[in-house]
Formats: sequence, C-alpha cells, structure tokens
Amino acid sequence: MEFDRNSGEGTSERRIFDPIYCNEYWHIGAKLTGHNHYPGCNCGWCLGGGNQNGGGVPAAPVTKPLRPVYSEYEKHQATQTLKGYGATSYSRCFVNPNASCPVCGQPVYFYANQHGSRVFFDELGKPWAKHPCTDNGGAASGSARLRPSSRKLADIKKILGAEQKIDQRILPVGRKARRNSWNLAVVVEVQFADFGMEVQVEDLSTENHQKYRFFIYCDQPLLAEGDLVSRRRETFSFLHPSSLEEIEVVNGDRLVDFEALEKDIDPSIVPLVVSELMPSERRHFGSGSGGTAKILGTLRSVLKDFAKKRIVGAKLVSHYLNETGRVTADGSPWTPRLAFFLIALSGVSQEKPDRQKKRNTGGKLQKARRPQPHARAKKHPRSSGPLSGNSVSQPANKTHKRRSEPAPRLSTDVDEWARMLSRLGRVSRMDDEGL
Repeated sequence: MEFDRNSGEGTSERRIFDPIYCNEYWHIGAKLTGHNHYPGCNCGWCLGGGNQNGGGVPAAPVTKPLRPVYSEYEKHQATQTLKGYGATSYSRCFVNPNASCPVCGQPVYFYANQHGSRVFFDELGKPWAKHPCTDNGGAASGSARLRPSSRKLADIKKILGAEQKIDQRILPVGRKARRNSWNLAVVVEVQFADFGMEVQVEDLSTENHQKYRFFIYCDQPLLAEGDLVSRRRETFSFLHPSSLEEIEVVNGDRLVDFEALEKDIDPSIVPLVVSELMPSERRHFGSGSGGTAKILGTLRSVLKDFAKKRIVGAKLVSHYLNETGRVTADGSPWTPRLAFFLIALSGVSQEKPDRQKKRNTGGKLQKARRPQPHARAKKHPRSSGPLSGNSVSQPANKTHKRRSEPAPRLSTDVDEWARMLSRLGRVSRMDDEGL
C-alpha cells in the first residue's frame, strides 16, 4: 500500500505500509533529505549533498523504519482482547486476580496467612499498593483462599501483543524505562538449609522468560514455589509469609542475627570433632548451590602449600590465612575454631613433612666432604725446644685470649735432675768420690 505526498520545492515522498510486518516507512527520493530533516541537510542519513560518494554521484535511496501504525479497527480489537482478559493494569497482564472487593466488587489480589492476617492489593509488586476499600481487612469471596497465580504463557503472549497496539500503553515503553522499572517474576525453585535460602525466579514481563537467582540468610523459608516476586536488576521485593509485610533484599543479605546465635561460642578454642559445627557457622564455608565445594576447592591448595612450609594446626593456619588476606565465604576473618572445621572438611593432612637430605636428582655422584674437626679442637705444633716442665709449647700468635698462668721455674738441684733422667733408663748418677 503506497501513498504519495508533496513535501514542497518540487520534491515528493512516498509512504509505504507493509501489512505483513505492520511497519510503515517513507521512501525518499534521491534529491530529498531524510525524514523530518531540513532541506540541504548534510548528515549521513540525508541525500542532499553530504551523503555522496567520491565521484559526486548521489547515494542509493534510504528507507528509515518508523513505529508501526495500527488502524482504528486493530486498536479496537486489541482493547477488547485486554478487556476480556481483565488486563487493565501491569499486574493483571501476567497474574489473574484471585478475589473481588467485598465493598466495590472490583477484582483484587488477596493474601492471607495462617495467623489470620488478610490483605487486598490493587497491584502486585513494588510498592505493593493495597486496595483502599479494605485496607483494614474484610471478608473475601469464596475463591480468595488460593494465592494469586500467573497466567498461562500463551495468554501472556496474546496480552502483550494486544498491549502494543493500544494508544494508552500499560507496560513501560523504551529500554531505559523497562530497565528502571520493577518487573514481576514467579518463584520456580527454593532451597533452604542451614539458615540459607536460595531462590530461582522466572521473569514474567519478558518474552524469553529469563531466570535469575539470589541467596539470602534467614531463619525460615520465606518463599515457596509459585510465589510472586518483584525484581529490579539485583533487588528483589516480596511479602513475608507471616506478617505480609514487604521485604526488600539483594543477593547475600542477612535477615538473621548470627552474632546473637553464636554469643556462647569461644572462637579461640579449637573443637574436638567436626560434629560441633553449628548450622549457622556453615555460612563461612559457602552459600548457594556449589558454594561449599567452591571455597573448599580454592583453599585446599592453600592448605597444602601451608603444610609444605610446616604451617599446620588450626591456630597457625588461621593466623596465616588472615595474614595473606583470605576471609571466609561470609567475609569474616578466620578463627582457630573455623580453621579446624576448614581443615577437617578439606581433608588436607596436617602431618609435618620429614626434613630429608637433598638428593642429587641429576644422576651425578656428589663429592664426599671431609669431616670437619670440632671448632674447639685445634692442632698445635710440637715443641722442638729444650725439655722443660711443659710438654707442649704455646704458639706466640694466638687469636683468642686465655687465662695467663705463671711460667714454671727450672730446678737447679742435681739430684732432682738425676732422678728425672734415670727414669729414661739411660742415665745413672755416680758420686765424685767414685771417679
């Protein structure tokens, strides 16, 4: 389908409507500028002179796609489709109302818990706007005992297709607006153990139904499969199952006071068995699916390296883990108690390696070293001087100081000399009278 129009100054534009893709665009002649551009514009979209090749020949015609234009009949059909589904607001495009207001009769979302609390909402998700007629609670219809449930995927696609054709759009328009808005999601999986809850949600406001995960610390399961969650980037909002108050969290948030639970534990005392590990202390060794195996795998090589350096034992290991800038999965410093559990869970041996002599791995024979005498045992030269009372003469240049002793005096008694020489068996004394 084609329409021609005169844009002035002897030029014309042709509007072409494609019924297959429901798209409308303008075919601009070679002498015309781009759509909504002034005559003679030299930008890259225009053909008036700036967008020419090197030879001066005008470039090929350019088509600029525009927003699809729908006829009044298509808009009317889209409005009827949304009215039939009751999709008059953001939440109702994805979730069926499960109750009606006992005062005004309008469709509303009803939440109740086992404690008797009942709340009516006009909209689900942030900011969880309550219905004004029954803000203080009231009787609900017979179908109000079930939680609100999401629509079928086929119905959501029909609603989204019809919503794009109406003038008063229900969903945010534009990439930036969609990124900054709260999107409705449904819980598809919940795992709760040891004060930790891991949740997987599926986005309802996108065609590909992208899934997201987040993990928080809490003392009880706060979500169940089928519950509705409002999500904006990495922030999640939902209702507390008991108080029906809004809870807003990000990945890794704490909703429980661990310090109060562990106030009776002395972190400096090394436990005896692994079974003493409290459920609240498991947060130090990983969170979420595969978190424990991840941190143990990372620190197992560190513990092995410590053992090679003879750093073993809970106290030494905790000290050097902190000195090297390593913290627990919870972001806390290591204590001897936590280090004991880490060593036990990782399975790294804590036996000190034997200090063996280095062996020659190259196959060459090493030259045997001569044994060195003791440092205090020094050889002194024999005395070659005359026989005296000292059997060994002391060297003159001694490097160390010794205690000075008085020099022995030689005897002048002839009888004493004779007795000394006679011991050798060669000398005997003869008196002068016998000569």
